[in-house]
Amino acid sequence: MLRNDHFDVDELGEVFDETDRLLADASIRLAMRLGPGGLTVSDDLYRALLLLAKAVRHNHAAVDLDLAVFERLLEELWTTRDDDGQFVFVGDHVDARALIDALTSADPRLVGREALEAESVDPGGPPIVLSTADGAGRYVTIRRYAAAECAIANRLLASVGEPTVVGADQVPLPAAAELERFCDPERLSPQLSDFLDRAVTRSVSVLTGGPGTGKTTAIATLLRSMGMVARERGRPFRVAICAPTAKAAVRMREALDHAFGDKGMAEFAVELLIDPNSGSVHRLLEIRPDASVSRVELHCDLVIVDEVSMLEMTLLDQLLRCAGESHVILVGDPDQLVSVEVGAVLRDIVEAGSEAGSPLESIVTRLVTSHRSNEAIVQLARAINAGSMDEVSAALAAHPDELVRSATPAEQLGSVLASAKEVRALAEAGDVAGALDLLGHQVVLCGNREGDWSVAWWRAKVEEALARTATSTEHSGRFAVGTPLMVLKNEQSATKELAERLSNGDVGVVCQTESGPEAYFLPGGDHPRHRPLRVIDEATPAWSFTIHKSQGSEYERVIVSLPATRNRILTKELLYTAVTRAKREVVIVGSDEVLAAALDTTVQRVSSLTERLVERTEG
Repeated sequence: MLRNDHFDVDELGEVFDETDRLLADASIRLAMRLGPGGLTVSDDLYRALLLLAKAVRHNHAAVDLDLAVFERLLEELWTTRDDDGQFVFVGDHVDARALIDALTSADPRLVGREALEAESVDPGGPPIVLSTADGAGRYVTIRRYAAAECAIANRLLASVGEPTVVGADQVPLPAAAELERFCDPERLSPQLSDFLDRAVTRSVSVLTGGPGTGKTTAIATLLRSMGMVARERGRPFRVAICAPTAKAAVRMREALDHAFGDKGMAEFAVELLIDPNSGSVHRLLEIRPDASVSRVELHCDLVIVDEVSMLEMTLLDQLLRCAGESHVILVGDPDQLVSVEVGAVLRDIVEAGSEAGSPLESIVTRLVTSHRSNEAIVQLARAINAGSMDEVSAALAAHPDELVRSATPAEQLGSVLASAKEVRALAEAGDVAGALDLLGHQVVLCGNREGDWSVAWWRAKVEEALARTATSTEHSGRFAVGTPLMVLKNEQSATKELAERLSNGDVGVVCQTESGPEAYFLPGGDHPRHRPLRVIDEATPAWSFTIHKSQGSEYERVIVSLPATRNRILTKELLYTAVTRAKREVVIVGSDEVLAAALDTTVQRVSSLTERLVERTEG
């Protein structure tokens, strides 16, 4: 049976939704097919299954069975919304220890035991996995996540072993010393030298660092040096460049082209063969919208993955499987926002590598020195990472010209409206370069989509002001001339190169041209991407947008609009990501109370990957 007849489902109607019930019930049905006899599911066990399902829906890869941690999860998830839309804890009657005991003593057909130090977790078997350490239950998770964690751990730990200089198809990659011959001696720091060595001697290596610490420069140095080696050898190297989103992949390619110089990466078009499927990880692995599994085998010497902090756990598992003998370089900032799906794999890997004496240290390169000229933003970012309101206040006080505080949007609304009117005037005059330049100068990034001081709030304010000052009643189809746009869907094109395609999150503006209104997209330059409005399937006005949508972009001036009241989605990672989009000036709009609450809130993504790696290395 699915649950005891006396179980009161209505009691949980506002705490869990239908998807939670479906996952819990499906797990029970699957368990019943794994062996003869009935399956007893107590009220506490069913509640625990619902809690696990909701935890997964909230992007936790596992549930930690430590009582104190489990109780915090209850406080996070056993909630309903009150009349003001705020989450309220309603689980005072729930016995956390009883739920844990129900999971650890459940029928083995439903909850199977697997040691954290195990070298493999079979994808088939009981639907729920209880991960154990020294025989005691430590985590509980859906089987596919346990299997993915184990596979990722295997690949990482294999790369820790004896260094190898063998690339894809057993063709030797150059040694680090061979690469360093082509490096600028003044820029060849010990960290860069370590990275070059790990990139060519480890099957998986990790490159981390905050904005401006030189991650792109390090990758460009590696690729340029490999290009020079390829010229000497007369044999090209095959490279794939990807990121969790198409937008992030395009931005990386643009940054690499800039780092290479006037000709960009085209200077080594013969020596560095870029995989034609480079782009999003889904595109590289040929994962279609109607499928979730890749059957591709990558035949590359290097697979470079940017913005790994955004990469979902099972997708990284598939990427590492498909990479085969390719050398994989994982690049990212573990302090930025994590994936919008399950897990926080980059943070987990870096945390495991930070353990004293961890062998994973041999594959992780951490860049810590910022090369950005704006020390004010660097200081603010560090203060946010520290979660210290005192340090944030000190940074603001020390740099009043570059770091601005506004308690409400009133002080900034004027400049936003003035900029919007100027963008409209330039777009109506057909000045594409001017409109795009101004659009890339200032941006409003919001912590929430709805409510006071949100994306919707700023959009309404701007559109009301523009309507009052409109010089014409004409409207060009879906979007008026002068309207900034954000693309909401990746452009599918077999004829356009990666850098030419539009990606989800790209921002542009509708401009008047001789042939009618067209949308032109950042970055600008001599030949900005442009499309007739009729070919843009999905887009929305972008007078402001969420911080999540800004990842991978940079602007001269960033206005960070915090919610008017405390909101649990506002975290220090969200704030850090927002302020590090700015190159020259940051404005933080919001009360000290909301700002302090954000600094005190960290994204909690429970998984057992870190502990799995630690257990394996200690064993």
